[in-house]
Amino acid sequence: MKVHSIEDDRVRRRNIRQNEQAGPITRGAAQGNRVALYSRAFFQLWLFRIGCFVQRFAWSVTIASILFYGICCWGLKDVTIETDIVKLWVSQGGRLNEELNYLSNVQIRNIQRRKREAPVKPVNAKKGHQAPRRRVVELPKENGLGGGFQVVIQTPSFTGENVLSKDSLLRHVKLMQEIADYHVDLYGEKWRLSDICFKPPSPSFNSGPLAQVMTKMLDKIIPCIWITPIDCFWEGAKPLGPNPPLSLGEEITSFLSSLPEGNITWKNLNPTTVIQEVGQLFDMGPIGNFFERAGIDGAYLDRPCIDPLDNECPKLAPNYFDRCVALKKFQEWNMAKSPEEKITLEKKELPKKATTDGLAETLLSDIFGKKRKKREDATTTTEAPKGKKDDKVEDYYAYEEDTDYKVDSIGNSTKLGKKKPKAPVDKSCDEYGSSLLEWMRKNPDRLGEFLSEKEMPVYPDYGKIMTGGCKGFGKKIMQWPEDLIIGGIKRDDSRLQSAEALQSVFLVASPFDVYLRFKEDKADLHPTLNKRRWSPAMAHNIIVSWQRSYTKQLYGHKANFETEGVRVFHPLASTSIADMLEEFSQFNYFIIIMGYVLMVIYAGFTQARIEGRWLAIQSNVALAIVGVIIVTFCSISGLGFSTLLGINFNAATTQVVPFLSLGLGIDDMFLLLHNYDEIINTVHRNEMGILLKETGMSIMVTSTNNILSFISGIVLPIPALRSFCSQTAILLAFNLIFLVFIYPAIIGIDLRRQRAGMRDLGYCSRRKKIPTTGSVPNSVSSKVQLTSMPSSAEITPEIEEFHRNQPWYTVGGFLTNHYIPSLKKKVVKFIVLTTTLVAVIASLIGMYYSTLGLELADVLPEDTPPAAFLRAREKYFSFYPMFAVLRGDEIDIPRQQRMIEDYRSELGKSKYMIKAEGELQPYWMSMMRTWLKSLDVSLEKEIAAGRIDPLTAKTAKKNGTKPAPEAIIASHLVCSYGTTFNCSGRLGSLKMVDTDDVINPEGFYNYLTGWYNVDNMMYYVSQASFFPAPPGWEVSEGKPGLVPPAEPLLYSQIPFYQNDLVDTPAIVKMIKEIRGISEGFTERGLPNFPSGIAFTFWEQYLSLRWNLFMAICIIAFAVFAVISLLMFNPWAATLVMVIVVITTIELGGFMGIVGIKMNPISAVTLICAVGIGKLIPVRKLEKPYNFRRRIHRSRRACIPHGAGHCGRAP
Repeated sequence: MKVHSIEDDRVRRRNIRQNEQAGPITRGAAQGNRVALYSRAFFQLWLFRIGCFVQRFAWSVTIASILFYGICCWGLKDVTIETDIVKLWVSQGGRLNEELNYLSNVQIRNIQRRKREAPVKPVNAKKGHQAPRRRVVELPKENGLGGGFQVVIQTPSFTGENVLSKDSLLRHVKLMQEIADYHVDLYGEKWRLSDICFKPPSPSFNSGPLAQVMTKMLDKIIPCIWITPIDCFWEGAKPLGPNPPLSLGEEITSFLSSLPEGNITWKNLNPTTVIQEVGQLFDMGPIGNFFERAGIDGAYLDRPCIDPLDNECPKLAPNYFDRCVALKKFQEWNMAKSPEEKITLEKKELPKKATTDGLAETLLSDIFGKKRKKREDATTTTEAPKGKKDDKVEDYYAYEEDTDYKVDSIGNSTKLGKKKPKAPVDKSCDEYGSSLLEWMRKNPDRLGEFLSEKEMPVYPDYGKIMTGGCKGFGKKIMQWPEDLIIGGIKRDDSRLQSAEALQSVFLVASPFDVYLRFKEDKADLHPTLNKRRWSPAMAHNIIVSWQRSYTKQLYGHKANFETEGVRVFHPLASTSIADMLEEFSQFNYFIIIMGYVLMVIYAGFTQARIEGRWLAIQSNVALAIVGVIIVTFCSISGLGFSTLLGINFNAATTQVVPFLSLGLGIDDMFLLLHNYDEIINTVHRNEMGILLKETGMSIMVTSTNNILSFISGIVLPIPALRSFCSQTAILLAFNLIFLVFIYPAIIGIDLRRQRAGMRDLGYCSRRKKIPTTGSVPNSVSSKVQLTSMPSSAEITPEIEEFHRNQPWYTVGGFLTNHYIPSLKKKVVKFIVLTTTLVAVIASLIGMYYSTLGLELADVLPEDTPPAAFLRAREKYFSFYPMFAVLRGDEIDIPRQQRMIEDYRSELGKSKYMIKAEGELQPYWMSMMRTWLKSLDVSLEKEIAAGRIDPLTAKTAKKNGTKPAPEAIIASHLVCSYGTTFNCSGRLGSLKMVDTDDVINPEGFYNYLTGWYNVDNMMYYVSQASFFPAPPGWEVSEGKPGLVPPAEPLLYSQIPFYQNDLVDTPAIVKMIKEIRGISEGFTERGLPNFPSGIAFTFWEQYLSLRWNLFMAICIIAFAVFAVISLLMFNPWAATLVMVIVVITTIELGGFMGIVGIKMNPISAVTLICAVGIGKLIPVRKLEKPYNFRRRIHRSRRACIPHGAGHCGRAP
């Protein structure tokens, strides 16, 4: 009998297979798609050539490819991790991005216009009327969750706690005091919240002895704008400072009796009485008018005290408790007790005389030095340079004579500087009063022993007082709705009964605003600050450092650790989310390395073949380990290449992409190794060519479809998700190159080891002797036996294939022996198809009931303080700020005032808009209108009194009384229209605001200049954020002149507060409603757009379903195109498309059934899942077998590692 070699047998089998396949074609009897066959043959031919090439030049291909990947890794040096949540969430080039950048674009266009018009000389007001430009407010931009809005939420310390109680409210007061005292040390100075907070500048004063001093004092004492529930009570003044307190000494407090003695803070200051007293002595300008319109009154002194037993509770408080009367009662009661029962109160040392600071000395010098200076100048005069006058002299000579300020009537003295002797005072109340109040707080049950019912301290009804919200220090312009500051409310009718959370909001100014605030020489505020080096960048560093210190200290606040697992204080700053995203965007090398090590262990274990005491020759452990390492290298180089393309990293890049690319890359690597075991036992030449010829089509089709699936995710307009999909697609492309070129070359190198008889991972071991003759092996072991082969005539036409040893407990054994045979049964097919139909119907129902939603807390990592804050906010507060922005470059504001009012009113009709006492909060035009009305009234009164000439606007005294400052300002405004100053026929007849509440369009921008400069505090409160800012201007008494017109406003905004935005559907509904109103008025000729946190983060939901539909369509089309192109089989492509659609419906329906809300993140997950899920049906269809072998093809597609799941029955 002739013995045949293994090679002879392989040649005969290959010839038989080729003859069987080509025979019908050559005879013209073949049926089917010849084009598909030729198309497949073409691609397989090139795959075969690639395989042969990389096998022949294995080392060269490997080294060259690794060098190429190494060059791509060079891009990692320029990695940028994006942590700005707006840039991560808002798509570039869309409507929302254009709206967010509208102001900056307008500013750029305005600068370009100014450069073009530079040769044209602008019209200026008359000399003496133009003032330096005021510090222009730059409103904090909404960056992330509110930008300049810093928030702290207080939640119950135990279950069922009512925060509308004395203890909870006082806890919030103490917290706010701590926040106000937080500081950072930078540039040689301590920087507190009062230095960087958003607050209005000091009001403008007329020239006079006290103007500069009053400005300096108000610079120190004007508080930050807080939005806090403790503003309902006197204790709301405690955090406002100033810190440290202002000390003017006895000389000043005796000079101005309305000033409190000792340290001056908002706890004891009555600003209205101080202004009234100073206004009787000096001309204070329109400041009194401002105080009246703002409703400052007694500030906090007339508000109830949370704790009437507080030693500093003012006498004007409605529930003030007279400790002196109580002390007398207590002493009488205590003296009647026996010595053993007597209570001893601790004596308090009286404070020493307060020392004056530099401000007090300046005040004394400016007041008392004036008269001396005048007397000295009367005897000895020094001529000043012509055209130039000393500021102090000009300040003094703004007054006509000494009688304009009557210093002889100041305070309680009849002679300047001498106080009227005070009556003797019983000091026992000061010495023991505070100790008594402390004892009363500790022993509330014993107060009835010496006090009657009427004399008992009265605690306020906190719920009643806080119903409807609270008011800031300006009661008429600072109204905080209760929904903004109180959460978890329970009511008794309309009255607040209890609540579960308190929220305080304060604004941090922009870096440029802080820079301008300290740009001028203010040595009394920060004496060691280097003004030459001072810059906006330094201001930015101060703000960011303070914000981080604020969140860090509140994260570690002791109240958050008194009860395990219960956090009481939840802070958030604009840096919180950015810092947290930056932290979680860093590569966690330990987790990544552990993940890859586990994959190496798994890959090595699955590819190990043991023979004797070590790995067998045909073991592939080395290939598996090297494959995982190279896949890792591919991922790294792919990330470097994406960086070169300008794609930034984010949290998804660092936390998801490495593992996703590893899983998808390893999947096809296992497929190559699976078929490699078969190839080396059936082929002796061009093994890599045959391997790619048989496996390459599957890899090409599945990898290409995966890449296109992730590319389709770019349809979703979310930059973070686009970056994620783009990077993953690039990494998959690099993996595809690896699988087609590099890994076959590495396998070719390993093949030389097997042919040389070396054990796996035992390259120094002795080679195993191989017999000179061969036979067909019967197992995957390395043992080779000689077998007698029949003659060629005896070889049957059936193709004998290589069979594996697959025990029943393996995946292959289960599929071969149980799963695949069961699918041949009609009953199983019927059950599978019926189950699929039921699943599709149930999924359609689930999709119908699915809801949109992505809570902000879900975007952040779990168990982080920012996530805890957002959960508390979503639970208790559904408040969001909003602005209606007017596109001034397309609007004639003076002549469209009525339409602007209609627009604001229409927005106010929305149920989501918060109204204080039934009215929307005032905005810049309404504030300006109110101011102009008050000027009209004052002007009319002064003209009637003869103190203002209606023809020339000149002023005159009548009966020793000068005209009111408001009337003088009004006369300048009425006579100014455009660039013209003309009083003829205007004073006394023209009203700046007509009976229809419309501001005179002719002088609108002149009035805007006046309001901006004179009523600048109101401008800050209005949050109008004008651009361009009106020019500087100040009124000069006796010198009527033009009020320069402001440039037409290119940007202005109207603030709103929104509520009841409890979830995503409500927010989406609100956005649709507000967008509809906005677009309606834009069509009517009032271009505008809404802006705010809700619009920034939920705008994408308006088109989410459509974008998801488009992405799924792209995936389906990509599958159809790829399969049709590579396999030229439209029918097979259509079948896969149907499976893709069914998979999409089932996944989407399942998400709806289990309550997973639809959002951009889940949409990308769905897209990726659908793209990856089509891998199995594509592998089933890629082999050129007839329909009778579909079951066998299904088994072959299910067996490789990485594909542990199968598709439906064919």
